[in-house]
Amino acid sequence: MSAWSLKFSILALAVLSTQNTAAADEKDYSITGFGTLGISHSDTRQADIVRDLSQESGVGYTRQTDAGIDSNLGLQINRSFSDNFDAAIQVVSRKSADNFTPTVTWAYASYSPDDKFQLRAGRLGFDVYMLADSRNIGYSYTWVRPPVDFFGRLVVSYFDGVDTVLSHPLGNGNLKAKFFYGLAREKIYLGSPEKYYSLNHSELSGAHLEYQQKNWTIRAGYSELKLADDYRPFEPIVAELTSPSIAATVPASSGIADQLTTHGKKLKYTSIGAVLDHGSLQAQFMLGRIESDSVLLQNSDAAYLTMSYRIKKWTSYATVSASRQQGADKQITTDPALSPRLKNTISGINKQLIPNGQQTFTAGIRYDLGDNANIKVQLDHIRSQKHFLVRNPQEGWDGHANLLSVAYNFVF
Repeated sequence: MSAWSLKFSILALAVLSTQNTAAADEKDYSITGFGTLGISHSDTRQADIVRDLSQESGVGYTRQTDAGIDSNLGLQINRSFSDNFDAAIQVVSRKSADNFTPTVTWAYASYSPDDKFQLRAGRLGFDVYMLADSRNIGYSYTWVRPPVDFFGRLVVSYFDGVDTVLSHPLGNGNLKAKFFYGLAREKIYLGSPEKYYSLNHSELSGAHLEYQQKNWTIRAGYSELKLADDYRPFEPIVAELTSPSIAATVPASSGIADQLTTHGKKLKYTSIGAVLDHGSLQAQFMLGRIESDSVLLQNSDAAYLTMSYRIKKWTSYATVSASRQQGADKQITTDPALSPRLKNTISGINKQLIPNGQQTFTAGIRYDLGDNANIKVQLDHIRSQKHFLVRNPQEGWDGHANLLSVAYNFVF
């Protein structure tokens, strides 16, 4: 946890915990928590299967049986100051770029004069999942983990800023619009302990529109992430390309250098989804596209379809998901006047910018132990092309893996 996050969390906890006996009797605050104890086993030792791009290792190559990729523990404090004003802080320990270091994922104040308007400011969740505000609370959704092909490539889970929600009855349903703006704070693991990409100070903005009517929920969203940092391993190459000696002899060198930078480039995320909740039957579908201004960050499409059926305490489910990068249309240009060494370096980078993707077929069952706990068993059959969304792939791996997962989820 950064020094800023630690100070912020201590301050927020102090503010939310301050109270007198009368306030306690009125129950104007609450302390809740959640957690997942998960264990997974892979049938291959040729690659690590991970939950998302923040994890540097997973299950398979590092450990064939692992309890890290899904396990987490969270604590949340909510404080109500009046009928219209409240605040919350949430701290989560999970496997990410900082391993299990506790991280402040929510820390905000909220103002809501009525059920048609809400304004929040602070650290907020990037809620791209339609039925929950957080991907960390395993108890709240059907799967052991949200489909990795769709959600694993989303590099932001929280941001520091503001959001507002406007609601209005429309026809037989309710229309809700959400707008948000802030700064991302997380980092992504890119292949080795020295290769992290920081999202710190990257601007995030966007909106989504959601309509609920009887058994249906439909949502469309758009967001942009303006990157604030460059990819550190490429900085020496960029510095060389922009040096006076090369710029004088190779006029195109500055343009080549720009293709190797990410500062100021944008990631644009568009999504649309629908949920049908009809008694025991539930179906979900989401389609998403990421478009990038940077050659180094490839455009990609992803989708998933999941169906579940509940009989008393048992819920069976099946999911198909897929993600595909479009690397064929993005290559870094070169110039005959460059030195053989620089041309070879750029050629090596281009070899990594090739179309790849991943598909997963999932089947599982969830059993509700009570009002605050459940257990899930899930089998994933994964097909990865060009080692997409995996870690530590070994030479000769055919891209196939079967993953058996068991998770105990609880809230308190």
